[in-house]
Amino acid sequence: MNSARAELRKLLTLPSLRLTALLTWTATLLLTFVYASAESRGEPLGDDAALAPLGYTQAGFLVLGVLAAASEYQEGGQIRTTLLATPRRLPLQAVKALALGAVTLPVAVATAATSTLPAGGATWMPAATAYLTLTTLLGAAVASVVRRAVPAVILLLGLYFIAGPLLRARPGTIAAAYLPDTAALNPSRGAAATIIWTLSALTLAALTFHRRDA
Repeated sequence: MNSARAELRKLLTLPSLRLTALLTWTATLLLTFVYASAESRGEPLGDDAALAPLGYTQAGFLVLGVLAAASEYQEGGQIRTTLLATPRRLPLQAVKALALGAVTLPVAVATAATSTLPAGGATWMPAATAYLTLTTLLGAAVASVVRRAVPAVILLLGLYFIAGPLLRARPGTIAAAYLPDTAALNPSRGAAATIIWTLSALTLAALTFHRRDA
C-alpha cells in the first residue's frame, strides 16, 4: 500500500506528465473541432469520425507512458532509491503499472469523451478509454526496457505512424491486422491485438527489470 502511494505521488508530481496530458487533450479538442467543421461542409470522413482524432493524439499517450517509466532512469533518477525501499522487483513493477493506469485513466476518459461524444460516438467511448490507457502502459513497458525516453519514443512513433501505415497500404498484408494500434481504427477487431501487445510488453519489461542491474 505504501509503495502504491509512493508511485502515485511520483507520477502526479512529474511536471512533464501534466504538460503532456494537457497538450494531448488540447490537441484532441482542436482535431475534433476540425473534423466537425469538415463534416458540416459535407466532406466525407468515413464511419470512424468519432475515433479519427485519437489516431493522432494517441501519440501523446505513448509519450506519457515513456516519460513515466524513463524518468526513473534519468540522471539523478529514483530507481535505486525505489529499490532500496521496495527490493522485490516483480511486485514493484506491477505496482508501477497499476499506478500509471490509475493516473492515466482520467486523462483517457476526458480525451475519449472529447473525441467521441461530439461526433455521436458515445458507444465507442469505453473502448477508446481502455485503448488509450493500454497504449500508455505499452509505452511505459517499452521505455522500461530501453531506459531512455528518446529512443523509446522514436521506436514507438515509428511503429505506430510509419511502419503501421506502410503495412496497411500494402494489399493482402495479414500482419497489419495484428499491430497494436489496430483498435484505434477498428476497436471491435483490434482489441485483442492491443491487449496482447500490451501484456507481452509488460511481461518483457517485468522480466528485464527483474534480471537487470538498476
